[in-house]
Amino acid sequence: MRIKSTLLIAVLLISLSPQSVNGSSKEPATKKYTVTMKKAHLPTAPKNGTDDYRCFLLDPKVTEDSIIRTIQFIPQRKNFVHHAIIFRVTDADLPQAIASDKNGTGWPCFGGSGLGSMLSSFVTTPWISSWAPGRGKDISPTGYGTPFKKGEQFVLQVHYNLLAANGGKIQTDQSKIVMEAVPAKGTKIKQLHVELFPAPVELACPAGITGPLCDRKQSLIDLASRTSKTSAFESAGINILCGQDPFNPVASLTSRCDKVITSNFTVIAAAAHMHLLGRTLSLTLNPGKPTEKLILDVKKYNFDDQSGVVLKTPVAVKAGDTIRVTCTFDPTIRQKLPELKNLPNRYITWGEGSSDEMCLGVVSATK
Repeated sequence: MRIKSTLLIAVLLISLSPQSVNGSSKEPATKKYTVTMKKAHLPTAPKNGTDDYRCFLLDPKVTEDSIIRTIQFIPQRKNFVHHAIIFRVTDADLPQAIASDKNGTGWPCFGGSGLGSMLSSFVTTPWISSWAPGRGKDISPTGYGTPFKKGEQFVLQVHYNLLAANGGKIQTDQSKIVMEAVPAKGTKIKQLHVELFPAPVELACPAGITGPLCDRKQSLIDLASRTSKTSAFESAGINILCGQDPFNPVASLTSRCDKVITSNFTVIAAAAHMHLLGRTLSLTLNPGKPTEKLILDVKKYNFDDQSGVVLKTPVAVKAGDTIRVTCTFDPTIRQKLPELKNLPNRYITWGEGSSDEMCLGVVSATK
């Protein structure tokens, strides 16, 4: 059975295979850390909703500055866990995270970690890793890893898609994370970080399909009621980020956004994240220029297999370069999918819910 998405998210989203990529082959001994949600959570959607986004503060009790070599989210309820994102908790946000999770039961967090300002989202919150259907353990290529400070904690965001529960029965979930890391001191491992490339989604109801929610304004009101007000702001924010009118965007089956890069990095791996209506996704460096290069080209997107791709040759990106993300969608299949066909017809925007959509390219890079 299909399980649905944010952005991860999104997302999304990078599953690094264990193949070697230009790095040191000699690595220090690893330490294994396992951390489980403090209490079992019974997913409950907001009024009129079918999705529950819940964040949990988890402490792996790392006693020295380290480099993560592998990390794996292990869902207890695979049938209705749509995706999970492991966020890094900044020092500034840690007190708020502790207060939000004082009972060990987590807090609602549509749009990101739920920490910081109301304008923060999963696109602006620092990622460590993610899980989606088809994903297993994130294994950094030989010679690479993700930094993790002594005493640092992370926020686990889990998206529960209640439409996908077996027989409609919702059970409690107590998922866990398993992480392997090496001491940072003296290591030659290159440090990885995540770069995100979102694009707006504006899908009008197909010809012949009608309903009150085919009106974009009414659809956004519905989005806010069944997820959060943050979701509507996030949709507008991505339109602004990509140079579109947030109030009167042009509906299209193709989503596109150009992002001008502000610092040098090298892309090691890439992945795509959309929801059930997504068909293709590509990431292109410097489109239309002599230096144009295709970073990722997913010609047949499959929500149930969102594994990432380690590039055969890493791609160097410089400040001033442009990376374009392009997605295509087919809203006509909405009437054919068991998870969506009985839901009201609607104008579809970027959103956190399982019946909404996303266009998100994710890359793992090193400076």
